[in-house]
Amino acid sequence: MAEPWLGRAACLVGGEWRTPDGPAIPVVDPYTEQPIGETAEAGTALTAEAVSAAVAAGPAWERTSPADRADLLDRLATVLEARSGELSALITREMGMPATLAAASQGDLPPRVLRAFAAAARAFPWTEKIDGASLHRGPLGVVGAITPWNMPAHQIIAKVGAALAAGNTVVLKPSEATPFDANLIAAAALEAGFPRGVFEVVHGTGPVTGQALVADPRVAHVSFTGSVAAGQAVAALAAGHTASTTLELGGKSAAVLLPDADLPRAVVAAVKSGLVNSGQACNATTRIVVPHTALADVATLVADALDTLVAGDPRDPATTFGPLASARQRDRVRHLLDTAGDDRAVVPRRLALPEQGFFVGPRVHFGLDARHPLVRQEVFGPVLVVQSYPDEAGATAVANDSDFGLSAEVWSADPDRAEAFARTLHVGQVKINGVRTRERPGVPFGGRKASGYGRELGAEGIADLTAVQAVLR
Repeated sequence: MAEPWLGRAACLVGGEWRTPDGPAIPVVDPYTEQPIGETAEAGTALTAEAVSAAVAAGPAWERTSPADRADLLDRLATVLEARSGELSALITREMGMPATLAAASQGDLPPRVLRAFAAAARAFPWTEKIDGASLHRGPLGVVGAITPWNMPAHQIIAKVGAALAAGNTVVLKPSEATPFDANLIAAAALEAGFPRGVFEVVHGTGPVTGQALVADPRVAHVSFTGSVAAGQAVAALAAGHTASTTLELGGKSAAVLLPDADLPRAVVAAVKSGLVNSGQACNATTRIVVPHTALADVATLVADALDTLVAGDPRDPATTFGPLASARQRDRVRHLLDTAGDDRAVVPRRLALPEQGFFVGPRVHFGLDARHPLVRQEVFGPVLVVQSYPDEAGATAVANDSDFGLSAEVWSADPDRAEAFARTLHVGQVKINGVRTRERPGVPFGGRKASGYGRELGAEGIADLTAVQAVLR
């Protein structure tokens, strides 16, 4: 039985749904490999209309009190809670995320993030006194939000929720691979009572519609999540009209197992974290850093952890390992793997991959040189590396030997020791003994070095999208 055809994703412009009429961009189910719908470029003209509507809606939205804005965010959370099953199932179809993970990270998490933003907005220091001056925080203006396909609903809410809480209006360009979940969220915002023009959606590719959005001189800030190269291009284009930017550009996160860590628990958790969403997560622990003396035991534990994976139809709740999001992503990962060969790679002993779908089997490499591409590059696929260290100073050196600085994990029997070690790491967020980012929706998230700059989530995420005015008297 054929799955329902989702049609062509329309853009939301000035509170009205507008269907772009350009050439079709197929939206493909990564498991069935069949199109489930399509989108098209909004392009320069329709994007400009969306920005115009956002500009027009700006003054009234800025005058809306932070408490009233927070109430609307709570209302949107309530609407999304009622549609969480629909939203997560849609994302499973769009990009192949296993249903159980989609329910937790794309169905349950977005409403909790919105409620965290609402609470932060009510407590936020919109006005404060410093050295005899009054500091007033207000909106920047129109925020352009450009979101990826890997965690689509969460990324939309992280950007849009903060921008709206701060009093900005938003024009969202979601990934062309996952347009339908964006439209569901935008429709929910209208249902929740957000004024027309406050939250706009335009569809299309980065080089066409994304570029039109970033280049519009009326866009005051661009919040972008994606590759390093694309983020650098976005920042350069935005700088042409002095727009500020928030960039989240991926990572090569280390899970550091200190000598006193519970090795079986930590290895299993690090492998699971590294392979979440088939490795398509910016904060996936794709480097597992362990003591030299534990390497043999770690190899055995890694093999056991891989054997717990269940590959299959991502709609099946039993599936824990799904396809990559597209044929393009599958081919990119395969190309990177061709550079490494199979030498010293641990692979599952009992994992049967389906014949259909954009699957790449997981593997964990041992003994690669620190300059090897699989150690240096963000693969964005089910590929992990194990690195070793002689002592804690060496562990810090190995973990920090990366162009990226998004996140890390530290494992130790002593949480205070783990926290002290965490302070030596050059990353934006460190999780101790298995805490998950999605468990703390009010904690800021963002990176250093090639992982970008700026912060999302919570009060820090709101502050990142405000302008400060100092009044001296």
